Amino acid sequence: MKKLLTTVIAMAVIGFMASCEQSDDRVYDEATPLKYQASQMRTLGLNLVFTGNYEFPTHGAECAEGTFPVRNAGAGTGTHFKKLTSVFEFCVRPTGPGSGSYPEGYINAYFEDENGDRLFIEVAGEVFAGRVPGMPNYAISYFKDPFVILGGTGKFEGASGEGVTNDYNFINKDGIQQTSHHWQGTITMKKGKN
Repeated sequence: MKKLLTTVIAMAVIGFMASCEQSDDRVYDEATPLKYQASQMRTLGLNLVFTGNYEFPTHGAECAEGTFPVRNAGAGTGTHFKKLTSVFEFCVRPTGPGSGSYPEGYINAYFEDENGDRLFIEVAGEVFAGRVPGMPNYAISYFKDPFVILGGTGKFEGASGEGVTNDYNFINKDGIQQTSHHWQGTITMKKGKN
């Protein structure tokens, strides 16, 4: 009877340990079936709201003749982030007063969460002078452009996705130009990482 009780307890302990949640940080190679890799991913909605500040750019050497460097760093909130910071460095080609196309040959763009995990993105389009319906009357220019997720670090490793920006430039009460951003789309991430 004592041997049976010991066996039952041992099996219960093994069963309990086997049922514990384990991290799924597998590394896939070309031999791993794509269907299995896809089953380890999850597609979710992405909603980011943040305000940016123009800063002195340090990547001027990356910009071609006829373009100029822009650096914008911001903060806000978003799904899968809680608090986020944003960094955008790119080159702009002026196309008219208050307007320009970007990026022109260079872009470094990412979001970072409170743990330091980064989500790398690429965004391209054009800034237009003025505003469209639904934007506040203090908006001075706007940009509504597609973005693509290019992976990331930490919980964003292997991430992909896409969406659209809804952004504008404005002059704040202190007379300083800032940006307002609302990005919506989808993100595909490893299960358990979101």
